[in-house]
Amino acid sequence: MYMNKRWYDADPVITNALDLIQNSDDERKNLMADFIIREAQNLGVELEKGVFDCFWQRRQEENKKYFVALEYLKAMEKEAGRELSFKIISAFKNIKDTTQT
Repeated sequence: MYMNKRWYDADPVITNALDLIQNSDDERKNLMADFIIREAQNLGVELEKGVFDCFWQRRQEENKKYFVALEYLKAMEKEAGRELSFKIISAFKNIKDTTQT
């Protein structure tokens, strides 16, 4: 049986949203991280101070805010995370549509 390596691989919508963010420039990545954190906090999601998976501990120096946002997304209820991921995908689609016109 195939085991997912990353927590978000189990859901293609979340995976797609996170791939879009990961492959974006730092400015857009920070905007999306702020959005995720704000939305999660509005839903009452709280993180324990200093709790990160060992994977994030190795990579969080790249863009700490982005990895904090991932932890918030991970802590959200599955359906809320999917809804937020759809919003992220839509935002990237709107950006792409406006740059092509």
